[in-house]
Amino acid sequence: MKKMKIANLMFATLLITTVLHSCKKDKTEANEEEVITTLVVNFTPVGGGNPLQFIYDDADGPGGNAPSKQTIALQANKTYNVSLQLFNKTANPIEELTSEIVNESEAHRFYYEQTTGNNVTVSNLNKDGNNVSVGLSSTWATTNMGNGKMKITLRHYPSDPPNKAEADLVNSTKSATDLETEFDITVN
Repeated sequence: MKKMKIANLMFATLLITTVLHSCKKDKTEANEEEVITTLVVNFTPVGGGNPLQFIYDDADGPGGNAPSKQTIALQANKTYNVSLQLFNKTANPIEELTSEIVNESEAHRFYYEQTTGNNVTVSNLNKDGNNVSVGLSSTWATTNMGNGKMKITLRHYPSDPPNKAEADLVNSTKSATDLETEFDITVN
């Protein structure tokens, strides 16, 4: 009888340990990096006008054929509401990744680095739940005519929980690059 109680106790302990272990969150799955092949930059002119869309596309993923990207052409002295969409075209079917960035906003951040001469100011980046910039949406304002470049970089904060801060620079050691591309910009 005593052996049976010990066996039942051992079985119950094993069962509880197994259940508790299986309920733990797997930290390696949280904030897992994705393959991003396509970035769509959508511009909606404030005050009316036709929406614009410019695309960076590396359809076969990193290391294959060279990516293609369109030149961003904007009007002078105009303000645009801008939103980004991301896709993985190496997946079948094509995988939409924007919603994942929204769901994991505390672990992601877009940086916008512009060269002189492009006459574009980026502001009003959307924020995560901790009031830190995400940048999936923003406002771009142009001034005079000019040409330049805009580098868009998506950084991933893999810590659990992510320790992203507003003061983090694009090259912060706390994060890694998920996507980086540089668009030519013309303002006419």
